[in-house]
Amino acid sequence: MKKVVILLFFSTFLLADSNVSGKVFFNHTTDLDENGMNAFKMKRAYLSYANSVSDDLFYNVTYDMGNNDGGSAYTAFLKVAMLRWKTNLGDVTLGMQGMNMFKTMENTWGHRFIAKMPMDTYGFSSSADLGVGLSRSFGAVSTSALITNGGGYKMTETDSHKKLSFHAVYGETKLNKNAGFNVGASFSYESYDQEIIGDFDYDPNTIMPEDSTMISIESSGVLGLFGGYSGNGIRAGLEYDKKGIKGQNSQIISAYATVKVLDKISILGRFDQFDANTDFDGGLEQSIIAGVHYNAENGLTIAPTLRITRPEEGDTENSIVVNFQFKF
Repeated sequence: MKKVVILLFFSTFLLADSNVSGKVFFNHTTDLDENGMNAFKMKRAYLSYANSVSDDLFYNVTYDMGNNDGGSAYTAFLKVAMLRWKTNLGDVTLGMQGMNMFKTMENTWGHRFIAKMPMDTYGFSSSADLGVGLSRSFGAVSTSALITNGGGYKMTETDSHKKLSFHAVYGETKLNKNAGFNVGASFSYESYDQEIIGDFDYDPNTIMPEDSTMISIESSGVLGLFGGYSGNGIRAGLEYDKKGIKGQNSQIISAYATVKVLDKISILGRFDQFDANTDFDGGLEQSIIAGVHYNAENGLTIAPTLRITRPEEGDTENSIVVNFQFKF
């Protein structure tokens, strides 16, 4: 009982503070295929508390509700627990923080509650990770470098290797809020341990027997190129992403746009083409999202969309998804 009282007191204290914010992504999905089902789905829920300790120190703690490997659809994860420190070298970030691989592209797309970015969807990069970073601007050029564990915010570190990621953009980084344009690139590199089990040819002087396990060091890399524009009621972006791991190359081509037609209504569209292995046929998948974005009230957005997923081999999947976003 004592723990409950303390938790309620702490929650009341936080919610009374104007620096608490939250988002809820909720939808209703209707499958249009034969024997398709329809369901209400809670996609994400974020609760954040952010504040400035001083002019040079800022912190942010964010919890994220999502699926876990245990089968629960509504488990809270610690997604962000970071400190930003303004220094003469730039802004230093410490702790669990958002990754820098696709944030600019996410701002150009502007509809995270409808769909995640392609890099996140197809496993090219996690959205947050634990580590340290440095960001700095040079005129119109914004840069960010991170050293992180590499497993993402839902996993602990499993080896001694670290992920290096770099992001650079020329122009406006928040096209969902400001007019302008941008071009840029993202890059990440990570080594990891790979177990190899089997017979090996050893020097006679080795003490390792046959049928042993060896550890080899492999690496993976991701390259993203992107550009975006916002102005005159139009916001559009284009990106090309490539991932290489163990000699296998995957790639994504994505284009998205939002056109404002009325004060509260916009039309949106997005096309993703994902190729799991560019060296072989059969792994291509195309995905289309088209719909309407309606700002119903301050803090409430409704977006009915049509989703079409067409694999190179197999049946096309069609669905109608009505997306809701609550913000406070």
